[in-house]
Amino acid sequence: MKFTSKTARRASLAVAAVSCLTGAVLAGTAGPASAATAHTFKVCAYGNYTAYATIPQQGDIATTLIAPGTCGQLPLASGSTYGKVWGVYNTHPDKSFYVGTAHFTASKGWTGAAKGSTTGPYLVNLG
Repeated sequence: MKFTSKTARRASLAVAAVSCLTGAVLAGTAGPASAATAHTFKVCAYGNYTAYATIPQQGDIATTLIAPGTCGQLPLASGSTYGKVWGVYNTHPDKSFYVGTAHFTASKGWTGAAKGSTTGPYLVNLG
């Protein structure tokens, strides 16, 4: 194949397209967890299961289901409170299991992760 300026242009356009696509994918997945944010309860699912969280003292509000590798969050009213984190069995998606409880003040917020597996789940404070 003869290498011409037309071939070079097509090759550089292809490289640019792949670079843009790769950048977009990385931007959408990079660093979902971060330090705690005031008035926010944030939970990431870093185990092999889907998770969700509730805040019993604030009307028992709940996150949507949080797929593995993603995060969910809830707004917090003022005061001290706690949040409960639950996992969903992979083989029985209609059944939940307890992962852990986080205690915090709304003014500081809380960020953490549900980790482990369905047979050994645990909750980690990420700051």
